[in-house]
Amino acid sequence: MNIPYYLQDLSIGPEGDHKIGRIQARGALSERNLLDRMANRGSGIGREDMRATMDLLAREIANALAEGYTVNTRIANYRPSLRGVFNSATDPFDHARHHFRATLSEGTELKKKMRAASGERITVPLPAPFPVQYTDHGSHTVDNLLTPDNIGEISGRGLKFDIANGDEGIFLVPEDGGGATKIGSVSIFTEGRLMFMVPAGLAAGEYRMEVRRAYTREGSIRAGRLHHILTVPQ
Repeated sequence: MNIPYYLQDLSIGPEGDHKIGRIQARGALSERNLLDRMANRGSGIGREDMRATMDLLAREIANALAEGYTVNTRIANYRPSLRGVFNSATDPFDHARHHFRATLSEGTELKKKMRAASGERITVPLPAPFPVQYTDHGSHTVDNLLTPDNIGEISGRGLKFDIANGDEGIFLVPEDGGGATKIGSVSIFTEGRLMFMVPAGLAAGEYRMEVRRAYTREGSIRAGRLHHILTVPQ
C-alpha cells in the first residue's frame, strides 16, 4: 500500500510554480489496532502474549530513559534531554524551571522501510473534521468502549463545530443500521478536543463515531469518522 500525498504551493522559493508535498494520513492506529494486525499475521503467538510483551517493552523503554540511558531499537532511537535554563554554574535543578523529555529519531528498520516506500498522489483533500482518538472516561479505555451516562472525549484536528446548527455535532451511527444518535451535551469543543456526555439511553451494540461540521457559504456538511468501532456492552 502506497503513502497518499498531495501538493501545495510553496510560499517562498526561486520559482513561482514550486510545490511541497503533504501527507494525507489514512487514519490513526492505536495499540489495539496494532495487536489486531499482528494477530492477523498468523504468527502463532497468542494475543494476550503479544499485549504483555508490548506492555513490558513500553515500560522498560520508559524506565531506562528515566534512569538516564539512551535506547536504540529497530523502530526508534530514544534519548533523554533536559529543557530549561540554569542561571549559574551552581544553580540547582528546579522542577519549576527545568524538566526532562525524550527525543526520538528513526531506527534502522524504520528508516529502511520509509526510504523504500512508494507514494500515491491524490487531489487536494477538502477540509473536514479528523477525529483521531476516543477516550471513554467511564471505562478508562481508548478506542474501545462507550459508557452511557459518562464522560467521553475525542481528540483530533478540525473538530470545532457550530453548536447552534442542528446538522453539526457528534453523532453515533449504529453498525447494524438505523438512525444516528446526536450527542447533545458538549462541555468542551475546540479544534483539537471535544468533551461530552455519552447519552444515558444508548442501546447496547456497536457504533461508528462521526464529527460533522459545516463548510463553505452554503453550509455544506462534511463528516470525519473515527477509525475504530466503539461498543456499548450488554
